[in-house]
Amino acid sequence: MRRTALRLLFSILILGVTTGIIWAQSTTIQVKTTADGVNYLTDSDGMTLYYYTLDTDGQSACYGGCAKAWPIFNADTISVPDSLKASDFGTITRTDGTKETTYMGWPLYYWYQDKKPGDMSGEGVHDVWYILKVPAYTVMVGTNKAVGNYLVDGNGASLYYFTKDSAGMSACTGDCIKLWPAFAASSIVVPSVLKASDFSTITRTDGSMQLAYKGRPLYYWVKDKQRGDVTGQNVGKVWFVIDPAKFPPDKM
Repeated sequence: MRRTALRLLFSILILGVTTGIIWAQSTTIQVKTTADGVNYLTDSDGMTLYYYTLDTDGQSACYGGCAKAWPIFNADTISVPDSLKASDFGTITRTDGTKETTYMGWPLYYWYQDKKPGDMSGEGVHDVWYILKVPAYTVMVGTNKAVGNYLVDGNGASLYYFTKDSAGMSACTGDCIKLWPAFAASSIVVPSVLKASDFSTITRTDGSMQLAYKGRPLYYWVKDKQRGDVTGQNVGKVWFVIDPAKFPPDKM
């Protein structure tokens, strides 16, 4: 009996190889699609994952009551579908010693009011919690206690505008552009708090491309050394981060 069962199992395995059957592999991260066609990250059970804008520096700012409402997501190992790269995921150690999985450097969370797969009632809560779209965001919203909400790239690097620019035209060339590199993106993927239609691409005088927000060109600052830095804020009283809710300022 035992030999017969073993032969049957062996035959099934051989059949799978010879007939080209692809055996399903479990994944710790999945990509699901909303009714209106938005792809987003979930765990292996289809529960929605979120990012927190206060985590711009790559560390979790969610503890205490926050962590009860937004439980952390952690996977000891990462396996992903073909639409994702496992190398885009990492792990941080929180101040309480627990581990948390990150995506593109952003710690991942659940929302306690999501009860079943497909729920995403945490989207936009307090204007600081958002789902993770796939492909990954090219522009996101970060939050800094000193400057409030502001635009960052998908890796958490701060984006700035120059008050001397005009709509669709950069006044930053020569030595200026060495200190304030132009930000460019081949696609626009943004969280729900932003409108993709507010972004456009301009052609600089040297022929290179630069992304603009509401007509204003976007830049990095060379002295920002790590994600979450906002050392370019108010430099020369002409360089500023962008709060999307207050942009453009009345003086522009």
